[in-house]
Amino acid sequence: VTNQIIYCQNSTAIALTATGTGLLWYTSGSGGTGSATAPIPSTSIPGNITYYVTQSGNCGESPRAAITVSVNPIPASPTVTSPVTYCLGATTSQLTATGNALLWYNTLTGGIGNPIAPTPVSTSFGSTTYYVSQTVNNCEGTRSAIVVTILNSTPAPTAASPITYCQGNVSAPLTATGTALLWYTSATGGVGNTMAPSPSTASSGSTPYYVSQTTNCGESPRLPVVVVVNSIPNVPIVGTGLSYCIGTTALPLTATGSNLLWYTTAIGGLGTTTLTPSTSTVGTVTYYVSQTILNCESPRASINVTITGLPAAPTITTASFIYCQNAVSQTLSATGTSLLWYNVPTGGTGTATAPTPSTANAGTTTYYVTQTLSCGESPMASIVVTINPTPLAPIVTTPVVYCQGIIPIALSANGNNLLWYTISAGGTGNAVAPTPSTSIVGSTDYFVSATTGVCEGPRSLITVTVNLTPVAPIVSSPVNYCQGNSSTALTTNGTNLLWYNVASGGAGISASPIPSTATPGNVNYYVSQTVGICEGPRSTINVIVLTIPNLGANQQDTICFGGTYDVTTIFNTAGLDIHWTHNGTDVTNPGNISETGIYQIEVTNANNCSDTALFNLNIRPPVVANAGHDTIAIKGAEHQLFATGGDTYQWYPISLLDPSYNPSGPIQMATLNNDQLFIVTAYNTIGCSDKDSVFIRVYDGPTYYIPKAFSPDGDGL
Repeated sequence: VTNQIIYCQNSTAIALTATGTGLLWYTSGSGGTGSATAPIPSTSIPGNITYYVTQSGNCGESPRAAITVSVNPIPASPTVTSPVTYCLGATTSQLTATGNALLWYNTLTGGIGNPIAPTPVSTSFGSTTYYVSQTVNNCEGTRSAIVVTILNSTPAPTAASPITYCQGNVSAPLTATGTALLWYTSATGGVGNTMAPSPSTASSGSTPYYVSQTTNCGESPRLPVVVVVNSIPNVPIVGTGLSYCIGTTALPLTATGSNLLWYTTAIGGLGTTTLTPSTSTVGTVTYYVSQTILNCESPRASINVTITGLPAAPTITTASFIYCQNAVSQTLSATGTSLLWYNVPTGGTGTATAPTPSTANAGTTTYYVTQTLSCGESPMASIVVTINPTPLAPIVTTPVVYCQGIIPIALSANGNNLLWYTISAGGTGNAVAPTPSTSIVGSTDYFVSATTGVCEGPRSLITVTVNLTPVAPIVSSPVNYCQGNSSTALTTNGTNLLWYNVASGGAGISASPIPSTATPGNVNYYVSQTVGICEGPRSTINVIVLTIPNLGANQQDTICFGGTYDVTTIFNTAGLDIHWTHNGTDVTNPGNISETGIYQIEVTNANNCSDTALFNLNIRPPVVANAGHDTIAIKGAEHQLFATGGDTYQWYPISLLDPSYNPSGPIQMATLNNDQLFIVTAYNTIGCSDKDSVFIRVYDGPTYYIPKAFSPDGDGL
């Protein structure tokens, strides 16, 4: 393959090629499905794209060969200066442009570019266009044009003429198109001014100005620029103001003048050739009109258009009347011109006679009245006449019963606009419902009426009765129990007792509670008594459950005969009062315990609460050590030490001179060469012990008598 192929952007590409058999083309270095058709690269976007191709034979598909296609961008057109102007016969210079690898042409497209820039010829006047491109990475860009003009002489500049102003308008400096302009006030002669003049518009008339341009080929002829100042026309002639009734059809406004323009403001705004006033809103609106002659607009004349509305509704002194049923009413009245009275809000036929409302039937009736002026009949004003029925007495609940000292609530009744009294007739009612006092036992009467509108009905009676509240029951508190002891129901003196577990609120029960003694602590119970419907305050009974000593489970142990036993070693009795009994007899604790059996342990704490447990005590019989044997030993022979009365023994050799001397510790076998004193301790299986002593005489001949004074046990042996 050819490893790299280069194209310029948007040039025509051809299908890729490779030399091989059974070619397959890919777009990636691995994977994918090969195509037998060679791809044609796209040149629309600059950049690099890599394609891959393999060949196939009897031994399979080959590795992929890579072909990189590079698309180079088209460079921009060169930067040029155009146009280039020369005078006829002047010396010219070689054209220039800014770019890379420039090629010069005399046509916009086609032809063969020349890398040498051309030099224009100035032998004849006219314009010639040259073209130039640049090449980057072998890609040629578009061509830039350079227009070269050969001037025979300098032509006059161009300008608009005439220029028209209205008298008094603000003018602007004159303008023309050309090079190195010079302005004059005459067609010939004089000195030109490089600053363009601003024409005066103070007076009407026509004034010529002149302008030339200057190039390398000299000053051109002067171009006349005529400035015309037209006079301002007079304001149009308008008539007097116009009047319309609201909602009527108005005609377009008129005035005497030429090319009229109508406005809704005195200055500014956009004029219209016609204007018809609106009659939708009452009031006076000023409109304005000007005339225009020779494109000059006159000052504006004003015309007022007044829109008169329908007459206002008549003035009503009182918009509503309220009567009680069958009361005497008065004739209705209103202030206005040519009044007409109606009984419907629309339509109907009005009457000039004001009505007098009937009060025979309860209800509300609306009357309507208009007045009539030049623009017609006004809208209606309304007068509402309400006939209120006399209401019934309010519905009440009576009597209202309170217990003395209970917080009362305001009295209530079913009715409208209630008035409250303390007497059955007369007096001044109060709209605020009274709240009875419960401080004094007894009955008080209250009265209430209902009012509809201004009509008050008869009064209903509410009797408020305040009953005596009983005192709190007399209780005994606190009540003490030891933990786990049986408890009884709480008691107190009172009537219709109710028991609670809270100081306030909750639901009381009539059954006296039985305190629980399962857990130590304080629990408050509360009790009240009720007389009639009045429940009194609650008394508090504090039940205290005291802790007891906790001896735990029954125990057993074994001691040696004649020993003492401290029960605190197996029971948690430290600091407690301990009491032992055995077979119903008190036993001192600790003391000499000599009888096997079951003992009862009772302990009492500072709360005077006690606990008991059984203690099975086994007394082992005493051990009697008897070492009075083998008190004669043969010198130099190994001697077996033994005793009777125990299960195990310990022998200690003791110096005769120093009984505390114990050089060798306990022994069982001894080889004796000299007389020796031994102390023996006998033990049973639970460690009960007894001691004895023996003096062993060592001899090497016949037995001889030992003085009794040397016998530790005094038997003379």
